[in-house]
Amino acid sequence: MGRLLGVIIIVSFAGTLAEINVAQQNQGQCWTGGNGKAPQWWDQGARIDRGKYWYECRNGELKPMGCFTEKGDRIPILGTYNSNGYVIECAVDERGYLNFKFIGCTDGTRNYQPGETWEDKEGMYWFECKQDGPYVRIQVGGCIAHDKSKRLAIGERYDFGEYTYECQRKFNGSVQMCSVGCVHNGAHYKVGEQWPEGDFIFYCKLNGGRSQKICVGCQYRNKRLYNGDRYQKDGMVYQCEVRSDKYGHKPVGCLVQDPDGTTVERVIGCRWYHTTPESKVEQTCVLEDDKTTVKTLGCIFVHKGYDTLFLYPGTYTIWTQSLDNKPVGVACREAAPGKSPSLETFDLTDIGAKTQGLKYDQPQG
Repeated sequence: MGRLLGVIIIVSFAGTLAEINVAQQNQGQCWTGGNGKAPQWWDQGARIDRGKYWYECRNGELKPMGCFTEKGDRIPILGTYNSNGYVIECAVDERGYLNFKFIGCTDGTRNYQPGETWEDKEGMYWFECKQDGPYVRIQVGGCIAHDKSKRLAIGERYDFGEYTYECQRKFNGSVQMCSVGCVHNGAHYKVGEQWPEGDFIFYCKLNGGRSQKICVGCQYRNKRLYNGDRYQKDGMVYQCEVRSDKYGHKPVGCLVQDPDGTTVERVIGCRWYHTTPESKVEQTCVLEDDKTTVKTLGCIFVHKGYDTLFLYPGTYTIWTQSLDNKPVGVACREAAPGKSPSLETFDLTDIGAKTQGLKYDQPQG
């Protein structure tokens, strides 16, 4: 009898709760937790915040009303906000549940629909708002030409000035416009290739991730010369000079023909003698107005194996110290075209003819 009474009391209590629930629902109240509180009854029309979403109590049920942004702002269903480059919508799925839907992209100033493109503020890259299943994502489309004339896809190349550029995606995912070659007269050269250009040889070099056109040598006729190489032209000796800050065909010497007919290279500043039994003609190679020339420094009169007196070019003198006491005329003549300078002795009876154009000088010895 006692057990039966207990069952009757439990059943009676459960029936009472059910009746209470029905009564509450009939009044439009809702049973739920929210607003930071434990589950309780909420009156008709009460607004209830639950996590990222908010609802209203309508006729005993929770009606989805909207979402909260990351900053805690309340937005209604179909309301949107921008976050981390995307346009996000507060939506309701086919089952009636609230969720967040990515519907577009933004650059912080303007919103873009999937399929639309835009450029960064510096005009270096362009982007596309791309649909990716139920989501959207911002994808770097490529680079913008230096003159802003066109957009390049990743992997595409174009010429600008004397260089070829390629829009590349780096190993870390970043996109960058990189110079990958050089251009000369419409011809393309890869990094490491050389080509002649006028009087010089150029090389396409990779320097700090950029292509650079640098001079590595000289071109003379059909021959390539590199730093320190020499060649002869117009009676002069040239050297190919290549430095980090300059390059050129540098005159470094003179071509001199010895009395035996041998052609010899003489560097600038070098001094030498053309000798005969009776004379020495001292000469040097000098640089004047970017050209080398042979300059006669003077003539030395040699008598019986001894250097007896010195004369400057274009002068003459009378030597009176001969052992036979017979004065002798001595002249140092400049070199005539195709000839070498010379020292000449003559009899004083011919002094008028032998000294025309010469200047008298005191003998030096």
